[in-house]
Amino acid sequence: MADRRLACLAALALFTGCGGGVSQAPAPPASASVSSATATATATATAATAATAVPSARGRVLTAADDGFTGALAVGETALLRRARVGRRLPEPSVRGDAVIVFRGADATGAGYEQWEVRAVRPGTAQVRLPRADRDPAVLTFVVR
Repeated sequence: MADRRLACLAALALFTGCGGGVSQAPAPPASASVSSATATATATATAATAATAVPSARGRVLTAADDGFTGALAVGETALLRRARVGRRLPEPSVRGDAVIVFRGADATGAGYEQWEVRAVRPGTAQVRLPRADRDPAVLTFVVR
């Protein structure tokens, strides 16, 4: 029985650290934890601001009424661009920058509008100009990540 108690005490000593004291990892210096917390909070706030500052354009249908719009797309994502048909033929949309390409979508018979697809092809920024009959072209900006 004494041998059994001795074995239990040895196992207990092994699992509790023999010294009877409480073992703790050293705490980092106060300045390190504050700067680390500050850096983490700043990075989180910056990411949140960036996400809210530029809304997603993915899957949106944009028109000349969206003049001044800025939207984000990831490479491979698309948005649609529509313009009401008018009596005379207007120029096709043009692109400034190489982050997106614009190509004519399938026209629906009797739909009353023209449609193009805006596809993100590489990171960067591009502006799409959509000519209008009554004033300057509408300008839509796409930020591609």
